[in-house]
Amino acid sequence: VLTGTVKSLSRGPPQEPGWAVLSVLSVPKPGGLGVPAPAKGATLRLQLPCRLCPALKKGSTYVLMGRLGGDGAALLLPPDAFVVPFRPQQQQLLANLSKRPCRGTP
Repeated sequence: VLTGTVKSLSRGPPQEPGWAVLSVLSVPKPGGLGVPAPAKGATLRLQLPCRLCPALKKGSTYVLMGRLGGDGAALLLPPDAFVVPFRPQQQQLLANLSKRPCRGTP
């Protein structure tokens, strides 16, 4: 899960995936998958397999959850990914989630 602002979008031809570049604002649970969290203000590339969904708008801020790509650097954002516009009220909720320990078994 991360919060970020869309800096650029490229949709590409219909048979090719598109890309979005986000400026990272926060990562509530850094390192959860053994992958270091990007620093605040860092940019992150998101692969968009579907040209139309999720519907992202340049300049807008979102809370989103995707999957790491094969290279471990880019995120894959499938059409069924969790993507919601960010609202300031969510910041406290995300901060509370970051403090909760994981109860799952490895």
